[in-house]
Amino acid sequence: MDKEHILIVEDETSMAKQLKWGLADVYDVSVAGDARQAMEIIDARPPLAVLLDLGLPPDPDGATEGLRLLEKIMGVPRPLKVIVITGNTHRDVAVKAISKGAYDYHQKPVNIEELKIVLKRACYLSRLEQHVTELEEAVTGKTTIEGMIATSKPMLELIERARRVARTSYPVLIQGQSGTGKERLARAIHQLGDRSEKPLVIVDCGAIPENLLESELFGHEKGSFTGAHARQIGKLERAQHGTVVLDEIGELPLTLQVKLLRFLQEGTIERIGGKEPIRVDARVIAVTNVDLTRAVKEGLFREDLYYRLNVVPLYVPALKERTDDIPVLAKHFLDTYSQEIGPRIKGFSSAAMDAITAYDWPGNIREMQNRIRRGVVMAEGDWIEPRDIDLEVTGGEVKSLKEIRDEAEAAAISLALARNNYNITRAAIDLDISRPTLHDLIKKHNITIQK
Repeated sequence: MDKEHILIVEDETSMAKQLKWGLADVYDVSVAGDARQAMEIIDARPPLAVLLDLGLPPDPDGATEGLRLLEKIMGVPRPLKVIVITGNTHRDVAVKAISKGAYDYHQKPVNIEELKIVLKRACYLSRLEQHVTELEEAVTGKTTIEGMIATSKPMLELIERARRVARTSYPVLIQGQSGTGKERLARAIHQLGDRSEKPLVIVDCGAIPENLLESELFGHEKGSFTGAHARQIGKLERAQHGTVVLDEIGELPLTLQVKLLRFLQEGTIERIGGKEPIRVDARVIAVTNVDLTRAVKEGLFREDLYYRLNVVPLYVPALKERTDDIPVLAKHFLDTYSQEIGPRIKGFSSAAMDAITAYDWPGNIREMQNRIRRGVVMAEGDWIEPRDIDLEVTGGEVKSLKEIRDEAEAAAISLALARNNYNITRAAIDLDISRPTLHDLIKKHNITIQK
């Protein structure tokens, strides 16, 4: 049986080694020396529990960096428990950490046996919370997945397909325009599958120079070429028993497409300069905004590799193809970015919401995020106006008062329903109308109710 995964965040090397040595017989232990490394590990391979020393660089003698990291960890959607390690003189800081969501604290000098008892309970509760979440989703038929917001039919269908494919280890090909959330979907598939506790390795094939890409993917042996001073383990090998996401797979050179095809067919790789094949068990999720069928016709992408990757194709729709999601996403981003500067912004003006729903969003979700973040900063009043998000309407068809009223009414109802998880009673209370009236308005505006 695999050991449960925990993370130690400790900048003192000797202390980190002592903790790892004392716990490695029971747990699969990862170690991070700073906040950045800690979040990278949590993102790639979420632990059940985190041992966090609050004194981290650049404030090793204080607790500001540790408390800041604690807040980030508590924002991770996957259940995990944080146990704070603190000195005898810092009990007040430990209590503050508990108030911010830490599960428990343990004072130095560390008693390993006592710490094991606390960790056992913490890991048990994390497992239990994960199980409860899975049961709730099974009972309620919840259709959203980690990090993705959806109410429109195309996205709900995509999420259902993603849930199904996550149960397998088949290769997945995710296609869609830039900024639609393809990488986020790939991460969600990994988290939903049996490999979620194993590494998630993401390779941006378009960002790595071609002469380095082979070494990055497959690794190399010492002395295999000029500058190869030591053995390097490739990204595919680092994803052993986990998932490798090949972002911008359409940018992969034809020579490397052959090696990738061999890996998909045989489950083995060879490092540059290596003499023996190495067996690697890693799921492949390929991501691209390139039309691969056209690339195949133009001789830029191997047809056999395309069919090997395209076992389960997933297409992420552009924002203009999921218009029902636009007001819901806009409100979500507004709530998220408003928290960064305080509760000054009350919402979008009616003109701003009209502009948001009428806009084509060529940059998709990424563009919406940037515009709304800018609007939160630039707004002079309590409400975001079109000019704050650079969507000032300069002309066009003049709508009648009835058309404007109907559109605003439909948008308000859609927002209330989404905000209340499509519970008619709560949405009616939110809108200050009766249930029968809300039912009539839903029918009038032909609004789809998510089951």
